Amino acid sequence: MMKFTVRHLFVSLLAAAFISACATPRHPLPDFDAHPVDPGTYERKTEHLVFVLDASSSMAEAHRGYLKLDVARGVINNFNHTMPDLDVDVALHSFGHAPSVSTASSAIMLPAQPYSRDALSSAVEKVTEAGGISPLARALDDARTALEPEKGRIAMVIISDGKDMKTGTRAAAEALAADHGDRLCIYTVQVGDSAEGADLLDRLARISGCGEGVTAQGLESGAAMNAFVHKVLLTVRSDSDGDGVADAIDRCPDTPRGIGVDADGCPLDSDKDGVLDTTDACPDTPVGTPVDAQGCPMPRAEATPGELTAAGTWRYEDIQFENNKAVLKASAYPILNEITAAMQAHPELNVEIHGHTDGSGARAYNLDLSRKRAASVKAYLESRGIDAARMSTKGFGPDRPIDSNATQEGRARNRRVEFKPIQ
Repeated sequence: MMKFTVRHLFVSLLAAAFISACATPRHPLPDFDAHPVDPGTYERKTEHLVFVLDASSSMAEAHRGYLKLDVARGVINNFNHTMPDLDVDVALHSFGHAPSVSTASSAIMLPAQPYSRDALSSAVEKVTEAGGISPLARALDDARTALEPEKGRIAMVIISDGKDMKTGTRAAAEALAADHGDRLCIYTVQVGDSAEGADLLDRLARISGCGEGVTAQGLESGAAMNAFVHKVLLTVRSDSDGDGVADAIDRCPDTPRGIGVDADGCPLDSDKDGVLDTTDACPDTPVGTPVDAQGCPMPRAEATPGELTAAGTWRYEDIQFENNKAVLKASAYPILNEITAAMQAHPELNVEIHGHTDGSGARAYNLDLSRKRAASVKAYLESRGIDAARMSTKGFGPDRPIDSNATQEGRARNRRVEFKPIQ
């Protein structure tokens, strides 16, 4: 019995020594010159990104001087340092495994979670050694289970040499594709140069109808990885009217070209009066002032020589009064008739009529006179058919002059009324 044990111990030690002597030297991968993706005019085309990493025994082999597992890990790390910060969930599945990594032939190293560059990098670092069989089919089945409740678009990236795969791999991929239809795109990255492996991986990529098979060697440059990340994650942002706002969020998708737009893709309305700048004849109307179809404060008719004040009222030079009286001058009637027509055309419009006087005489007297002047205008408009309920009056006396009270002309201008549109 002792002889049998010693013999087997000797054979085991000899085998271990042989494996150690033949093990592939592990050289660090060359530095990667990342070209980070700038989303720019692109938009996300997937909500779920799933990596499937081959950590089976064949990945312990060397290819072009580097351990294939290290190359595969490098593909994910380089992808990670190239992709932009997107609102996507990311997961990492692996299969095969040396016992030091996992005793399971298929494992989830990173459960699906919002993308974090550090979290994905840490998950890749868990897969330090290759070993075991190559149950890609089981890994795909596990991914299928994990993705079952998901309704968004899915990009799956399989990194493998494609060698020694058990039967059922293609069937597992087809079942996954059947679950998610055109929401699933499968991409494969071959590590190594196995013709059999390349054929299998290409077949898997074609199952989804929107994926692609590439090689790890073809992704070594920063520019190539940048293009691959674009292909997997992004699509050209559709902007049919060329206003810089993607169709997906454009509330005005047919804006004429060359028109300035807001964040919603709609033509600007700088004074917020509901009339777009492109057709607004009065683009600086005070906020809150009711306007007509041309964006000008109401009441206003084309023949009315009105002036918009900083307070949002309309002033009409020809609406003046006799000195020391609330009697309208004859020059006021044509203007008041225009205002009547404007108010009849816009029944939603109400006005506040402000009366003013010059600075001659006592202030108390002038306050009363200004109220009477406003009332005179209201009475005239009412006589022309405007409902009294649509009008109110205020008197400001001499407190708000628009000209000097030292001249006859200035005093005449100060004897006036102004109209404030209200809603």
